[in-house]
Amino acid sequence: MISLSDNEFSVISFLVRNFTEKLTIRSIAQKLNFSPAGVFNILKKLEKQNIVTGEKLGTGLFYSINFENRIAQHLASIVLVYNDEKISLDISQFRQAKAAVFSNKTLLLITDSMTSLDASIPNVTIISKTEDEFVSMLRKKDAEALQVLKKGIVLFGEDNLVEIIKKCITGF
Repeated sequence: MISLSDNEFSVISFLVRNFTEKLTIRSIAQKLNFSPAGVFNILKKLEKQNIVTGEKLGTGLFYSINFENRIAQHLASIVLVYNDEKISLDISQFRQAKAAVFSNKTLLLITDSMTSLDASIPNVTIISKTEDEFVSMLRKKDAEALQVLKKGIVLFGEDNLVEIIKKCITGF
């Protein structure tokens, strides 16, 4: 069984949500306001458990989630749904979607190519994208799509989003 400290959980969450970036110990530490030594220890522990991988490019060592590891995939799903905020949205009308992510009054719905969702929520902008469209947006590093993924709360479909991230990684 794996137990994670709050800081380890934060590092995993940061790596999952920022998968398009090349992340070093120093860059992770700066973004999370952690000490580089602390991030180093966390990454070495997670690397031993095969949850993260380090890739040496030139003089840099870049870390990412190891999506080939099932435990890492499950942890990625967990960090995507973890949320301190209380959100009260009736999402029952969107259950045909594969995934839903809410961020700053924007609801992103990921659908299959056959499903058309026509619904509304007062004061919420609803964006509906097929899985292929969303993958394409992430591969192009579309600012809006990346922002929703970085800051958003996954309401459902976290396993589908992990699969989408895995697809995108092959493009980076």
